[in-house]
Parts: sequence; C-alpha cells; structure tokens
Amino acid sequence: MKTQSGFTLVELSIVILIMGLILGGLAMPLSTQLENGRIRETKDLLATTEAAIQGYALVNGFLPCPATPGSNGLSATSGGACVVQHGFVPASTLGLAGPRNDDNLMLDSWASPVRYSVTAADVDSDGNWDFIAPGEMRDVTMALLNPDLVVCSSGVGSSAVSCSGPATTLTNAAPAVVFSMGKDWGSFSSADQQENVGTSLGGGPTATNYPIAADLVSVSRRRSERPGDEFDDLVSWMSASNLYRRMVAGGQLP
Repeated sequence: MKTQSGFTLVELSIVILIMGLILGGLAMPLSTQLENGRIRETKDLLATTEAAIQGYALVNGFLPCPATPGSNGLSATSGGACVVQHGFVPASTLGLAGPRNDDNLMLDSWASPVRYSVTAADVDSDGNWDFIAPGEMRDVTMALLNPDLVVCSSGVGSSAVSCSGPATTLTNAAPAVVFSMGKDWGSFSSADQQENVGTSLGGGPTATNYPIAADLVSVSRRRSERPGDEFDDLVSWMSASNLYRRMVAGGQLP
C-alpha cells in the first residue's frame, strides 16, 4: 500500500515566508525604477520646455511671460507687460503637449504644474523688462543686457538676490528658470526647497493657491531624502550666451 506525501503546514509556512521575502525585495527596486522614470521624464520635459522658450524668442525677439492660473495656459500679459515675474510655463503659447490640470497648467510627472520665472531686468530704466518687451533686447544691445536670475547649489547664506558666494553660485545671469517641485510638491519642509517657493499665486477656475518663487534666487542640488535636508526639485536655467548666440543666428540680434 502506497502512502501519499505532501507539504506539511510547517513546510508551507516556510515557502510562504520565502515568497514574501522575495516579493518584498522586488517591491523596492520596482518603486525606485518607477520614480527614476518620472525623474527622467520630467528632466526631458524641462529640456523640451527650455528649447520651446528659446524657439519663441527666435521667432518673436523676446521671451514669453509666465502663465498664471487664470491665463488658460497662455502668457499672462497686460498692456504689453508681464502680469507676474514668477508663474508657470505658458504651454499653450509655446504649443507644448502634455497633461494639464483644471487650470490648464502643464504638469510634470508627479501631476504638479511646472514653474517658470523670467528676469525683470530693465537696464535702460524705461519701464520695460529687457527680455520680455518687443524690441527691448535689440535696443538695449547684448553688451548691456544683464539678466539677473540666480541659481545656487545651496540656499544657506543666500539673500533674495544672490548666493552666499562664488562657491555656491551656479549662475547669476539667467534670463529664465524652469523647475519642477518633484515628488514631494504637496509637502516639503527643507530650507532649500522652501527657497524655491517663497510665495503663492492663486485664481483661475479652481481658485487654487500654488506655491511659486518669491525672489531672484533658486536652488539646484543633488537629490536627498535625509530627514531635514530633503531635496527633489528639478531646476533648469537658460544660458544667456546660448540665447544670444541663437538669436544672432536667427537675425533677432544684435
């Protein structure tokens, strides 16, 4: 007479435990993979946006104004001037595709609107922002143009207009800055992330108050999840020399 053999309860418990450990070990790499994919997608989006802004300047001779929650994705202007210096990418004006929220603001991979700031430099003091008003860049001339947006590698010791010193200054002459607030856009506390969004801008169909930049200084540095020093913002800034070179080649300057 043959006896049937099978797994005992102890053996089944061990198998289940092992499978749980294997699946648990796979879960973290998968989530990390997904997050890295979102980072890559957003970096590509920022690069595409910067190229579109420069393309706009090549056609029009000036940079577009930021969008606001109430401008329906378009450059927010009034009387030929920008309504705000710090706002959002004017995706509709630039013809950019991609997901939008109910205020028609272009979203990054974490469903947060992509921020956009422009320099408000006015070297000739005529009341027109040099990089925004039609014909101003040509009138001021490249020799005198002086964009003043600043990007630092650390916000420690920075002011509203400069980094703590040369060692932390990535640029002090950016015409435009585009950035994503990253995964933790809904809740952030570190000083460097707070430096990037010092005020808020509301209105629009949803009446949402969005955090935006408050001054000339932004921070761009290595990602960190260390408690109290978290940082996952993705910041891209326009090179003035590259902008001038392209505009010269396109006949918009000098």
